[in-house]
Amino acid sequence: MYIALTGIQYAGKTLTEKIKEFRKRNIKVMWNLVIGRLFGSKPPSIGVIGQGGVVHPSLKESVEKLEQNVFEFGNTVETLLTRFGKTIVDEQMVLKKVANIVINLYAMTAVISRATRSMCIGLNNHDHEVLLANIFCTEACFENNYTMVSLQKDSPENLDESIKKVANQVLEKRSYICSHPLNRTF
Repeated sequence: MYIALTGIQYAGKTLTEKIKEFRKRNIKVMWNLVIGRLFGSKPPSIGVIGQGGVVHPSLKESVEKLEQNVFEFGNTVETLLTRFGKTIVDEQMVLKKVANIVINLYAMTAVISRATRSMCIGLNNHDHEVLLANIFCTEACFENNYTMVSLQKDSPENLDESIKKVANQVLEKRSYICSHPLNRTF
């Protein structure tokens, strides 16, 4: 939760005015948000690959996945702050998902960095390390995308309400409430 709240606190400071105007139903802010989401769906390239870049060109696909995930994560956090506002600190399941995404993004960055260094200094088996980095980044990207979809309000992947219901039933009975499958019911 600390990881998620620290990041959201920073995002909240930068987005506070925008969210207040959005909640006041300011047409200009709403229009800019819609246009930004429609036409700004492609992340800006930050130039980490290519001339003057810091990442080896063999990791281009992984870097593109990382850039896409970071861009989509920014939009997701903005949406969450708009939906929950200051009460986001009470949404533990949402914060857990946000923290998992951040951890994956950090791990993707570390893996890409290590593989780039291996390629640049010519370590033995650097091709194998690049292959592992690409596999890891593909899986982490898929996991992040699924988690970001599950953070949408009416997504079928969002099981938060079902989890809360099960938790409340267990707390109410103060024990595991399912009977043993071998118990006789007759």
